[in-house]
Amino acid sequence: MNKRPAFPFPLTLFLVAIWLFAGCNLAKDEHPQIMLKSLQGKAAPVSGVEPVVEQIMERAGVAGLSCAIINGSEIVYVKAFGYKNKKKETRNDIQTIFSAASFSKTVFAYLVMKLVEEGIIDLDKPLQEYLGQPLYRYPEYVDLEGDERCKKLTARIALSHQTGFPNWRFLTEDGKLSFLFDPGARYSYSGEGIALLQMAVEKITGKGLEDLAREKIFAPLGMTRTSYIWREEFTNNYAWPHDEFERPRRKDLRDKAEAAGSMQTTAEDYARLLKDISEAKNLSRALIDEMLTSQVAVTSERMFGPGIWRESNDNQDIHLSWSLGWGRFDSGYGRAFFHTGNEPGFQNYTVTYADAGVGIVLLSNSDNFESVAREILSAFIGPDKSPFDWLGYEPFDPSKKKMPPPERKATAVSPAMLAGYVGEYEIRPGQLIGIKLEGGQLYVDVASGGKRWLELLAESETVFFIEDSDYVFTFGRDPGGRTTSLVLSFKGMEIEGKKLK
Repeated sequence: MNKRPAFPFPLTLFLVAIWLFAGCNLAKDEHPQIMLKSLQGKAAPVSGVEPVVEQIMERAGVAGLSCAIINGSEIVYVKAFGYKNKKKETRNDIQTIFSAASFSKTVFAYLVMKLVEEGIIDLDKPLQEYLGQPLYRYPEYVDLEGDERCKKLTARIALSHQTGFPNWRFLTEDGKLSFLFDPGARYSYSGEGIALLQMAVEKITGKGLEDLAREKIFAPLGMTRTSYIWREEFTNNYAWPHDEFERPRRKDLRDKAEAAGSMQTTAEDYARLLKDISEAKNLSRALIDEMLTSQVAVTSERMFGPGIWRESNDNQDIHLSWSLGWGRFDSGYGRAFFHTGNEPGFQNYTVTYADAGVGIVLLSNSDNFESVAREILSAFIGPDKSPFDWLGYEPFDPSKKKMPPPERKATAVSPAMLAGYVGEYEIRPGQLIGIKLEGGQLYVDVASGGKRWLELLAESETVFFIEDSDYVFTFGRDPGGRTTSLVLSFKGMEIEGKKLK
């Protein structure tokens, strides 16, 4: 395999010296004298940047933002903007927990490379050989029975999004998992591929993802405010997700560690990962170089949606590609690696220009951040070459602002009818939604194993909702009036679950 040269991070000792001389106290979230290095090599005082960022956020309705910047191999700036809950007017600070969304995948890629370093996993050994039995014998993969392409799946193919799987099976027309193309044939972003690799890693090591990440990444790098599962100490300081109308929505508290997207973190914690990538102290330089080496060219028109199947040369000039866990591109400022993160109410972006020695982490608790991501990035580090069009980041357009829909109103439903909804509903193999009746009120548990029950309010006899949430639950009944199914709806997506007997 051809190796690319190492990713050098030139030390900007002058900037670091200014930071130390200024006596900046990150814990106090004050940075009046910090000078930030731009991609063009110029240094500018952060005091002139922050008002610009705040104006951009106000104009586009970005509720909150947390930022960390690396110059050379040092974290020189950490700052929180806006609100963790705009309705309550509670402000973010640098310890506020944000959903990392798909940033989770980059940490998982680093973990896999650490296991490679320890000789526990081989990037090119078929995953099925580690599992000890055909993949289709696992409940999550019964759809793949008889498909010999399973034998071609490896850690390298999964981390570079070449498995051939859809992003998520529930987004497909039939809701089943299948190969959309032969493994290794092309790039197509897939959370399913990362989930499969997680299962293999846990089988190989005999440990869960959270324990592995804590042992090999979080503890060694000092990422004390990061976890793949929700921790109770986060409860006192976390960012609420905000929709496009700046309404705070109820946050999903993830109890199951998922490499594809369950991680919670802060901008400073995540920047510690970037810092280690620059210094190669916890993971060897050779494996960091391999992690960041291009594996497959990205030639699709868009990252998501119908555009993933349309070929385009729009990003040919920056050599857009995917490495092991990271997006890659080249520019006038040298080589860069990046990742995006998106889930309802949270939108994130990170990019590091390795040759220029400039990296930035942006975590937002807003559905509006992506519309002004390029403006905010430009304010902090200058105009860059990030592939925002390919990512689908549509620029902010004030003329497209919409009025918020009316909030749902609760109504009363007879106890007898509520009792008929009690039970368990399977929405995916092994993934259950539980409904219970307590004190005359329905409660729902979505795949937490009974750890978190949320109150369900009735909009009608069959349609229920969770307050401060966009989740809607619609119960289906047979002609005899017995409950047979439940449809979970969220922003146009629907997942049906059958009631278990």
